[in-house]
Amino acid sequence: MHLIQSFWEINWLAVAVSVILSFALGALWHSVLFNKVWSEDSGSKYGNGNHGNPAVIFGLSGLLHVVLVIALAMFVGQHTSFLGGALKGLFVSLVWISTSIGVTYIFVGRTFRLFLIDAGFYVVFLSLAGLILGAWH
Repeated sequence: MHLIQSFWEINWLAVAVSVILSFALGALWHSVLFNKVWSEDSGSKYGNGNHGNPAVIFGLSGLLHVVLVIALAMFVGQHTSFLGGALKGLFVSLVWISTSIGVTYIFVGRTFRLFLIDAGFYVVFLSLAGLILGAWH
């Protein structure tokens, strides 16, 4: 029952701001800070000038980040400070997100450097999203 109550107490504006933040941070992270290294290590088709359908890529990414931030908002709750929210975002990103990425990367043979870039994005993003969710009641 507590989980259902948490859903109804979500600050939807804070969720929206956090999802918009994910796009801004992602642009900075993958275009400015780590573009060359990420393209080299990922072997992604997007590094070859074939960027796919931007509407599909950004639409699905946005939808997945909405789900992620809603779950984080439910975990952070209404009675958490900005620091508590940031720590909960850090916890989620290190314990669930980074470990999941890490296991996948081990099996597909991705580099540790790529792991640090991709997991690092979620550590920064979810820590900031948690901060926003914890501060904005």
